[in-house]
Amino acid sequence: MNLPVSPAPGPGSGLGSESGTDHRRLSPWISRLGLLVNGTVAIAAALGIATIQQGTIAQAGRVPANAQLLQEQTGIKLDLLQRLPALGFENCIANWAFLSYLQYFGDTDTRTVTGYDLNRDYFRLMVQRDPRFLAIYPFLSAGVSYYQGEPETAIALMATATDSLDPQVQPEAFWVWRFMALDRLLLLGDGSGAAADLEMAARWANQNPRSQPYVPMFLETARFFRSAPDSRGVQFFAWNSVYTEAVDEPIKRRAARELILLGAQRTTDAQGQTVFVLPD
Repeated sequence: MNLPVSPAPGPGSGLGSESGTDHRRLSPWISRLGLLVNGTVAIAAALGIATIQQGTIAQAGRVPANAQLLQEQTGIKLDLLQRLPALGFENCIANWAFLSYLQYFGDTDTRTVTGYDLNRDYFRLMVQRDPRFLAIYPFLSAGVSYYQGEPETAIALMATATDSLDPQVQPEAFWVWRFMALDRLLLLGDGSGAAADLEMAARWANQNPRSQPYVPMFLETARFFRSAPDSRGVQFFAWNSVYTEAVDEPIKRRAARELILLGAQRTTDAQGQTVFVLPD
């Protein structure tokens, strides 16, 4: 299973005929999105989740008989941890939630049975208890925007977090704006909103000498987004990734609806699987 960490066209994405997208429609976007996606934070997230998933391979076929019940009990625990006083242990709760989430997400066999319905609950808890925990945000984008098909929820959580972040105190905080920009563009098609996010990323990155080299890239990409050509190609790719990875039927239905709104046609491949094609 491929984890789309702030997804965009990249290695293993299957662009072109495999995804039903014409390279000519994607070509203006590939270089700019590739620069945004290949950040060190995204790479670290990909490596982290790969490690967790490798650790679950040995458990293949060991799906608990009461998997759905266990998921419901975990949901109750997450809800209680959001409601109960933290008593000064906010960071500890966020750390526990992150480690628990990695185990939850990495147990792919069980998630095939239960779905990923708790992703948003884990991240609501983490953002509530420790919004300055910067390591969570690439996972938030992937887990909520893509595996749950809820970019609105992911963006709202990240926007809430930025109220508690200070680029002078957390020099890497500008990445949160960058993750918001990608989700906003790729899944919501909001080029001007994504441009505004990148401009904020540039403003925050400019406050630290180590991150200043990113500033021209963010500003140039923001200008491109504001005057961008048709973005349906990259939106199609993003929602097609959501549809392909979805376990839960409601997520598949939403992804299919978004693909059809983009003008995609539903068809069947040689294996009898539903696929979507975006006409030229």
